[in-house]
Amino acid sequence: MTTSKSSPAYTAKTTQTAIVQSDVAVPENTKAATGPLPLTISHAVPMPPLPPPPGHLLIRVLAAALNPNDFKMPTYLPDPGATAGCDYCGVVLAAASPFKEGDRVCGSLFAYNRARPRDGSFAQFAVVDARLALRVPAGWSDAQGAAMGGIGWTTAALALWGDSALALQGRPSRPLAEAESEPVLVYGGATASGTMASQLLKASGYRPIAVASPASAALARQYGAAGTASYQSASVAEDARQAATATGDGQIRHALDCITDADSHAACMGAIARRGGRYACLEVPDASWPGARKAVRAGVVMAYECTGHAVDYGAESAYTRAASPEAYALAVEAVAELQPLIDDGRVVPHPVRELRGGWEGILKGLEMLRGGQVRGEKLVVRIPQAS
Repeated sequence: MTTSKSSPAYTAKTTQTAIVQSDVAVPENTKAATGPLPLTISHAVPMPPLPPPPGHLLIRVLAAALNPNDFKMPTYLPDPGATAGCDYCGVVLAAASPFKEGDRVCGSLFAYNRARPRDGSFAQFAVVDARLALRVPAGWSDAQGAAMGGIGWTTAALALWGDSALALQGRPSRPLAEAESEPVLVYGGATASGTMASQLLKASGYRPIAVASPASAALARQYGAAGTASYQSASVAEDARQAATATGDGQIRHALDCITDADSHAACMGAIARRGGRYACLEVPDASWPGARKAVRAGVVMAYECTGHAVDYGAESAYTRAASPEAYALAVEAVAELQPLIDDGRVVPHPVRELRGGWEGILKGLEMLRGGQVRGEKLVVRIPQAS
């Protein structure tokens, strides 16, 4: 472990500025798209400890990317006072292998674990797990590093390679041979999660078939989709099968649902071959949704399982998770798979839209996300630096 030469100035500070969950009450019957955001700017958040725990980095956060869970989790599962934000790009102040002071890194924290209220990227400083951090290429901006973050690729790793999800055997380091390539449906192929999944699928020897809007089809193809189908089509499942057939073997046996609503669920189930397969989604499906099939094994993926920490929202919550050493190990494996792809330009972040305004810019951006005003872009805000 090494500490930054600026650590005396760092240790002279006892508090930092961050966006934290507020105690604004959100009525249970209020939808996430309405009412006040339960977030506020605080100038009295404790500084992270120095030195950080073994195997961890102390970083100065340079930029943070915004995700839907940054407004959903504080609304539905509030924890007043806890730091918000997940995806980050930062510079190392106190290092652990394989990094050194001054390196730029990116990754994600899970800010909504009640047992770890200081894990959040909407802050000037943070402590992050070195094993779950990626080195940011010299040619990337801080905003691009934050857009790469960690939520997208940890989600993709769990969904594509996790035993309880799609359990695909191909990896970028050991891709399928061309003769063995098979289609994988990516519903929401133009979302940030979808473009990341498609890039990893292509690098692993699969043929991503993206379901997106007609306006977003070109973006999905730019990020690796071999074929596309429109979610607006009444025959989207059949269209996806035809797109798969046009690229080779048309038997879709695996589907990743990055949207997870009744329509996407039905389309994915309908597109999977008659003999069955696997379906992975990024939200807990409603039992009332039509289309479920006994021949299709379904799995729900939550990126925070990759942290290796238990997340407890109560025994009745579908979001409570025990600590998963298997998910953590898979995330560490994903770092080893992903870093070479980033270094040689085969994996790039979702298109970046940088918002101005610092802390207020984050709050504005979350309102934009909540209002459905963002399409085909990743919102990123530079973090105001400590004086």
